[in-house]
Amino acid sequence: MTTSAQPASGVAEEPVHGRKEAQVLSAARLEFLKHGFSETSMDAIARAASVSKATLYAYFPSKEALFSHLVQKECDEKCRDIPAPDLDGGLTPALETLCRHFISRFLTKESAAFFQTVSSERWRFPELCRLYFTTGKKTVLDFVAGYLDEAKNRGLLLFDDAHMAAEQLLNLAVADLPLRVALGLELRSEAEYEKIMQAGITVFLKAYGASNASFV
Repeated sequence: MTTSAQPASGVAEEPVHGRKEAQVLSAARLEFLKHGFSETSMDAIARAASVSKATLYAYFPSKEALFSHLVQKECDEKCRDIPAPDLDGGLTPALETLCRHFISRFLTKESAAFFQTVSSERWRFPELCRLYFTTGKKTVLDFVAGYLDEAKNRGLLLFDDAHMAAEQLLNLAVADLPLRVALGLELRSEAEYEKIMQAGITVFLKAYGASNASFV
């Protein structure tokens, strides 16, 4: 009887562990957004998450480790729900779908708020900003570069370095949006960013589009 009960117990423990960690991360994110990294304590996070400090430290040995995990999670989620553009419907519409995703992430208040939280700590904790920059950039560029490679394999694009092409595409599409968000400045309207994006894609295709390819 004891032997047969052990697997059932083991199966039940894993979801509980996952829920508790998600609870901690959710509470920590809200605390960091409200008070910033410097003014948020592990005590406050434990209280907000309704867990003991021992439980909190069992998951994350320090506030820096917890924040770093959130940065990694934030960067991963930027690409997790990216729509899968269909190259069969034309390269231009596919690139527009791809670029609109990243523009919308910066225009979302919740996403912009976390970005600003990281940016506000750049003088006291530059390593956190560096982590956000390198991790986020790599996550996004790896995804976009893979997509551009697929277009290249179909004979639609010509380039030597997929990651460089991906970076240039995104820079053309989002323009000054990330900088405005980081500085807390007023953003342009969605219509303006749509116009900027479409112009950027036109420039990108003039630089990298295969001469005999149809993009529409």
